[in-house]
Amino acid sequence: MSKELDIKIRKIIDEAIKLLNENNEYSNNYEKDHNDSNSNIGDHLIHNNEFDKDINKEIKEEIARVTSSVIPEQTGSFEKSTSPLLKYAESSTLHGSKETEPLLRLIREVFDYLPWKYNYEEREDKKDLGSYMGWAELIGPEAPYKSDNFCLGFTLISPYTLYPEHRHPAIELYKVLSGTAEWTLEGATSKRVPGEVILHPSNKIHKMQTYDQTLLALYTWSGNDVVTLSEYV
Repeated sequence: MSKELDIKIRKIIDEAIKLLNENNEYSNNYEKDHNDSNSNIGDHLIHNNEFDKDINKEIKEEIARVTSSVIPEQTGSFEKSTSPLLKYAESSTLHGSKETEPLLRLIREVFDYLPWKYNYEEREDKKDLGSYMGWAELIGPEAPYKSDNFCLGFTLISPYTLYPEHRHPAIELYKVLSGTAEWTLEGATSKRVPGEVILHPSNKIHKMQTYDQTLLALYTWSGNDVVTLSEYV
């Protein structure tokens, strides 16, 4: 099982990188089509239905940065998880899109073996938050694919759960895989759906709020410091 599991998880990493690269291809084609016509701007995948060239450029640059990073050798193993998040295995992949379904299908096969964890210090007002949200890091300083240069993994937030305001030195890129939720960056809130990409610059305060759907999102960390953990504010 171990060898087969390792192969499946490596496929997940490859599919995640492919999905991000395809996002940049979509963005390039969108800009070309828009610049070649005088039609009104329609829905835009990257910035909440607004065509914002600056944020689009930053996202494209971040995608290029993380997808060009060398995937390290696997040095750790994947064991069956005992995380309380396992109860959301099914619901976390129910509300994807045609674009994200190939990756969700791979995740379903090995969900119970992903390294789910929650490592914030306990909050007095939310003592059991780790039972409702967490992440599985595949590449990173403490991940089976060890890297101090960039991270890649998945964040899960159960229904009707607030991921409180927090920040971290790393530049964070998210791609929503399944579930619609509210995302807030520096006080600005917008609804995000599967397929959308969100960029959190270094040390900017952000939070997420789910409602009736479990949120599952691909994330990457890059920048000068991907070792320092997030902290609530």
